[in-house]
Amino acid sequence: MATSPTIATQGYTSTDPELAAIDASVRWPVMACFLTAVHWMVVGTFFLVYASSLAHPQDTFPILGLFVSLSDNFSMFTYGRIWPAAVDTLVYGWATTGGLGLAIWILARTCRTPVRSPATLMTAIVFWNLGIATGLIGIFLGDSNSVELLEFPAYAAWTLWLSYVLFAVWAVVTWLGRRPGHDHVAQSWLLVALFSFPWLFGGGSVLLDGKPLAGSGVIQELISAWYVHGLYTLWFAPLGLALLYYLIPKMSGLPIRYGTKTQAAFWTWIIFAPWTAVHDLVGGPFPAETVTTGLVLSGLIFLPVALIGMNLVGTAFAAEEKHGHHGGIVFPFLTLSAVCFVLAGIAEQILSIRSANELLRFTMFRECNFFLWLYGFFSFGLFGAIYYIVPRLLDFSWRSSALIRAHYYFSLYGILLVIAMVGFGSVVQGETLESPDPLVTITIADQNALNFHIASTVCISLIAIGSGIFALHLGWMLLNCINIRVRANRLASEILHEPYEPEGPAGASPAPGTAAAKKEVAA
Repeated sequence: MATSPTIATQGYTSTDPELAAIDASVRWPVMACFLTAVHWMVVGTFFLVYASSLAHPQDTFPILGLFVSLSDNFSMFTYGRIWPAAVDTLVYGWATTGGLGLAIWILARTCRTPVRSPATLMTAIVFWNLGIATGLIGIFLGDSNSVELLEFPAYAAWTLWLSYVLFAVWAVVTWLGRRPGHDHVAQSWLLVALFSFPWLFGGGSVLLDGKPLAGSGVIQELISAWYVHGLYTLWFAPLGLALLYYLIPKMSGLPIRYGTKTQAAFWTWIIFAPWTAVHDLVGGPFPAETVTTGLVLSGLIFLPVALIGMNLVGTAFAAEEKHGHHGGIVFPFLTLSAVCFVLAGIAEQILSIRSANELLRFTMFRECNFFLWLYGFFSFGLFGAIYYIVPRLLDFSWRSSALIRAHYYFSLYGILLVIAMVGFGSVVQGETLESPDPLVTITIADQNALNFHIASTVCISLIAIGSGIFALHLGWMLLNCINIRVRANRLASEILHEPYEPEGPAGASPAPGTAAAKKEVAA
């Protein structure tokens, strides 16, 4: 495929020498994070399609029926292992690894501080990916815990935690060495995320990732809910919001709308978002007044969601109006990410209503929440960031705007349709389970929602196609970049090794009396 004429080959390096030096210093750690994250995205999305195909009869799709046959004959490919492998790969491999790359780039840029110890970051990245690979092997071999998002065995979890410690050391040094006067709202969100993750992952691993479990019975359910919702609201949300607060005004050329409300949005989110864990406790063996208080506080999440929506979605739509539809190849991803954040906040708001929670708590709505946070909000922001950052790190362009549009629309329709299918299926499941008929069982509820399971598999396949296009495009770009750089270096070396030829017309004799003339006479 020919290179799109609208995309230049070079000229992406920042015209600010200071920012160019910072981008050069973070080039290899950030690229290592992005490349390994895209690798895990492809693996995790494949596992997700595999797991989804196991939720309906084998003859629904003949091709996907091969997965069912494989699961019937090999225990390591059953749903109980494929699903947690898919979710953990996407959470820790794709989203978290890519998020660490975002944190490196944004923190270095906003602090105006080049990376001082890239070897520390590269070591952390290597061990982080080693921990993910070890954890997946443990899951497939059956050496895992049945705790949501903590299925990795203890040895893999501690590898991840220790590698994050190396990353945290670099982050603290960078923050303390920041240039005076270069404060940005994105830094506040980043710091919340970077301090929350070790607290969440370390606490969850110690209390829930052991045999026997340190937190058991009722306490186990409480800690598990705290961990899962903490990952969404105190890790992925601050990381994604840091990116959006940095890139949306930078790319649009417009200040954040209602910018005076950014501090209120920040603090109200920090206060109310962690209470979303109470959603999972409704109907459980917990004091009724405690659950009611938690639901009220989690319901107040609409305050920061509304403020952040006015900040980011309002600025993005104003930029659309100013620059025309979409306004480029990166901005649509950022706009959709901001919109999906608001939708994810609305989903959390719905679960804070007791009657709605009782209807949806044992249905597919939990998967809907997962897709909204991970695929809708965070992944679209990360896609846009990679499209924006990689050309500036390599000073090389993406190869085809058509492939970028194809990736966008496959991912857009895939995520919107899967959220719609899973959401409607959750309502159908919930209404069946709430039926007063004593003969209605959870099996009948699953049968009623079977068509939604099948439709969601098709929609996830659309997401997988979009992810594959993105990965292939990134690989094409890197191969082209390497090829052109190698050819340029070879040409430069050939020029440098050209034999020396004296200036003047060909065949001219040296001037008399010169050293060259005397040497010629002697010869």
